[in-house]
Amino acid sequence: MSSEETLGAALHALALGRRTEASTLLKDAHGLHMARALLTLLASDAPTGAYDHAKAFEAFIRSGGNVALYKAVSCFLARAYDRHGPVSLLDIGVGDGLALIPALAQTTNAPKVIDVVEPNAELLRSLSKRVELHGTHAVGFEAFAEDLSDDDRWDMAQSTFALQSVSPDVRKDALRRLANHVDVLVVVEFDLPVHEARSEALYRSLAHRYEQAAQECGEDAALVAAGFLGPMLLGQLSAATPSNWEQTAGAWVDELTSCGFTDIVVEHIHDYSWAPAVGITARSGHA
Repeated sequence: MSSEETLGAALHALALGRRTEASTLLKDAHGLHMARALLTLLASDAPTGAYDHAKAFEAFIRSGGNVALYKAVSCFLARAYDRHGPVSLLDIGVGDGLALIPALAQTTNAPKVIDVVEPNAELLRSLSKRVELHGTHAVGFEAFAEDLSDDDRWDMAQSTFALQSVSPDVRKDALRRLANHVDVLVVVEFDLPVHEARSEALYRSLAHRYEQAAQECGEDAALVAAGFLGPMLLGQLSAATPSNWEQTAGAWVDELTSCGFTDIVVEHIHDYSWAPAVGITARSGHA
């Protein structure tokens, strides 16, 4: 087997709970950033979340194919502001504003009131230094949605690659609550390839996409693999505590529909190495 095929086999073993077998296979996946990162993470007893290490996440989204991806995403958001003209905007999972800030600079109709939700305090502090914010909420989406009051209202809410990190049941409940407080919702996510659950094709695909993502980070590949991609991949493979719930664009449409959103439109944004990025625009049934 090639190193990448060996990595795929190791991922399959991890998904089945066979850690010893997986570790042996990872040692044979010579030269791969993800294999080295996973070996280190498996040897550590300390649980690590994908977004625990802000520096690794920041290095990832500012390198490789992410540069072109976020440029396209910001352009899409700017067009959404121009089209819908929101005075008030809520950004869910804003990070340090990599998508938001360029979008605000490009649009001719920038929102006057901006509220953000971002559980990572370090990223939130970084954003607050560069954008005038009306409100900052250092909590997860689910906690934020539970605390919404009748007076909370936004013309538009947006989320870029953040909803995938919230478990479906919790996410759906939060989206149903949010639907009562926004007019337009814009979601940017990946249109994930469809593979049969626990199939060899699935794990080969994961091995290829994660390793390519790491390699595209150049000098930061080891940092990103160990601090961001590795924890995300382990969470994705864990049946007990996954940390990522990506899905197809069609599944996103179905989910938003079930949560009370209507007039849903899906637009292709960018062909990314991981999967195509799409923008999903929906109206609240309460708009």
